[in-house]
Amino acid sequence: MATVFVTYKATGENFRFDRDYYESVHLPLCRKVWEKYGLVSSTGVYPKGEGDIVAVAVSEFRDKEAAIAAFRSPEGKEVMNDVVRYTDLTPSMLLGASFTY
Repeated sequence: MATVFVTYKATGENFRFDRDYYESVHLPLCRKVWEKYGLVSSTGVYPKGEGDIVAVAVSEFRDKEAAIAAFRSPEGKEVMNDVVRYTDLTPSMLLGASFTY
């Protein structure tokens, strides 16, 4: 398994992040177009507290190659083009490996 974390950090007090759109349109779009590339699960989390992270998308793929293929796919461009519809923050991606004991 490989996990992709996409974080949205606030760059100040004035930013736009439409959580309703993100949950009802964007995340389902990700699931729809990336399942054929090996997406196993995805969810959005919203850390509370003093930090500057507004949201984190956590997506698990079959393996690292599947994650890379999904983001590089033509559908991946469709997903990236959707970002401006719900936020003016710049997403940052981290690809990590998942493991079990």
